[in-house]
Amino acid sequence: MGRSLISAPDEAEVACQVVPEIPSFSVDDGFTYSVPRGMSVSVGSRVRVRVSGRRLTGYVTAVLPRPTNRRLLPVDKVSGNASVFDEGLLAVCRWAAVHYVAPLATVLARTSPPNVPRRSSQPERGPTPGPTGRLPYRVSRAPHVEAVEASLGELGEGRSRIVIVPSSEEAIVLAEQLRGKFPNGVEVATSAMSDATVTRAWGAAAHDPDTILVGTREVALWRAAGGGAWVIVEDGRRVMKSPSTPTMHARDLVMARRRHVRTPVAMIGPVPTLEALAYGVEIVADPGRSWGPVEVFDRTREPPSPHFVTEHARRAILAVLRSGRRVFVLVGVRGYAPAFRCVACGSLRRCSACGTAAADKGACRRCGNELGRCAGCRGIRFAPLGAGIGAIVDEIAGFAGHAAVGTAEDPAAILVGTERDLIGLASVGLGLVVDADGMVGAPHFRAAEDTLRLIARLANRVGGRHDARTIVQTSDPDHLVLSSLREGRFSAFVRAEQAARRAARFPPYGELIAIEVANSPEADQRIRAACEPTATVRGPAHMRDRERWLVHGNDLAEARLALRGAVDALRASGARVRIDADPIDL
Repeated sequence: MGRSLISAPDEAEVACQVVPEIPSFSVDDGFTYSVPRGMSVSVGSRVRVRVSGRRLTGYVTAVLPRPTNRRLLPVDKVSGNASVFDEGLLAVCRWAAVHYVAPLATVLARTSPPNVPRRSSQPERGPTPGPTGRLPYRVSRAPHVEAVEASLGELGEGRSRIVIVPSSEEAIVLAEQLRGKFPNGVEVATSAMSDATVTRAWGAAAHDPDTILVGTREVALWRAAGGGAWVIVEDGRRVMKSPSTPTMHARDLVMARRRHVRTPVAMIGPVPTLEALAYGVEIVADPGRSWGPVEVFDRTREPPSPHFVTEHARRAILAVLRSGRRVFVLVGVRGYAPAFRCVACGSLRRCSACGTAAADKGACRRCGNELGRCAGCRGIRFAPLGAGIGAIVDEIAGFAGHAAVGTAEDPAAILVGTERDLIGLASVGLGLVVDADGMVGAPHFRAAEDTLRLIARLANRVGGRHDARTIVQTSDPDHLVLSSLREGRFSAFVRAEQAARRAARFPPYGELIAIEVANSPEADQRIRAACEPTATVRGPAHMRDRERWLVHGNDLAEARLALRGAVDALRASGARVRIDADPIDL
């Protein structure tokens, strides 16, 4: 059993277990090194050790009596005088390494600041068990200042309080607003800041229980004084999950801390994710609408047209411009597939097998079913509903004037942008969603949920007068996402989506792992040998420079462990392997 802190006095000899920074599962158990007399190490110390003749950084995972029956290499150096994790956070890292099928060394590296960690003048403070029974989810509108302030107050004091937000810009703005309410000890840390600034923020969060830290997803594995207390803002945003391996999600790391360290957690957002609901959140919401007024306009009410913006929306845009207010036009972002509608009858084109919004020809992007004629009128000609920003800007300029329309790089009275342009967007008089159908019908299982949350975010940016509203163009006005947007409530949608996910055994009611491999003819055999006894393996799907498999099951615990050997063997043979646990896109 390892001791959390041992100095090496003259009369004693101790050893430590060190996991070196080698991205391989083979070193997860670490290697044993002797601790020279006079050197002080603890669980979480960052050290320098020799491995096969190389001098590498490593992390101490246990301190133990020195074995007497074998000769050990010594620890060469301790980097800094502060441990970057403790026993509780180490348990979280071990969970993350298994769950995300990642070498432990890769996960442990995420706990460390970019520069050498230094201990503050305050003594090390261990976890302070807190009340973890209640898990509030506040339904709130961006920038969420009031909701964050209320959550921080409920989480109490005596531990550092950490707020995780989706983007660097939001972190900076929120931290500045919180400094007016909490004048002492508000820090901010994002990947866009200097190493020195980030390291200083890490030290404050790790050692000062009075610190409030606002950061992006990278801080989810940071050490926190007293075990920390956590606020997660908009966990449904894609950027809350790392796109590179290990593909860790900030929400799930914090919830692992809640299990292992009993750290208090609160969540905030416009619409709770199904994952948050599966964790058992308690919804805290004001009565009435959860977002501003939304008008759903059925495109089939107008004659078929090559234009992206309907006549109804054009009149609304011009009326808002005359009143001196601004317009935001939302265009589908990366990951949302374009939708098509029948030129003859105007209805949305869908795959007859799975219901996904379909392309103009060929096979369905989700299930591979061959696409045929229009299901409504048997027509054979289809026009796109979605377009890039440039095409939308050109079309709006044609009826509103070139000086009136622009993008985030060239702001004007009419701003055309994607989801990322909602960040920091001031209140507007009209929000317009050009192509809701392409968003709802995108070929991934979270498409409808993502669309509801995105348009709700836009609707909450619209205001200023009683006639301010969001217009959503669609050829499928009866879709549950659209009816929920009209009503301003998410409960009916959530219930239906939960039932659909349970039936399909999709997360959070089942588990998924995506595996992408390049340069390996034996990948299919190795992946199936590791996973098929306990899970379903679908694939490979052939991509431009690699192949992709999807592992699906109720419980993938055994598959995750078996994949470790398969992945190590593939990488040793020269293959490039990417593991995406809990993938957003299929």
